[in-house]
Amino acid sequence: MPAPQPTPTALGHRLRAARVAKGWTQAQLGEMLMGVDDSNTTAPRISRYERGLHKPDLETIEKLAELLDLPAAYFLAASDVVAEAILVLTQLDARKQKEALALLKSLAPASK
Repeated sequence: MPAPQPTPTALGHRLRAARVAKGWTQAQLGEMLMGVDDSNTTAPRISRYERGLHKPDLETIEKLAELLDLPAAYFLAASDVVAEAILVLTQLDARKQKEALALLKSLAPASK
């Protein structure tokens, strides 16, 4: 009987969705990430990240985010709602970001 597959992480799901949205293969993203033209090395690395077998270090997450035109915080967010909020906030100009933050703060329970 084959070993059970790990459950993909939120980071893995978000990475895969972002890669697919760009129309890139795992090998293509891996080659851009590693600067190596060897799909036998690069595709498995991206696959392991997407399947949750390995977690990329912060430097790698930042590089992946840059390649995918997304904020690194999107990949690290604890929930999908927070991840989506990060994407929305980064699309706003500085003034609207401040307005959105003020609105979010107004929704939060008052601290004691």
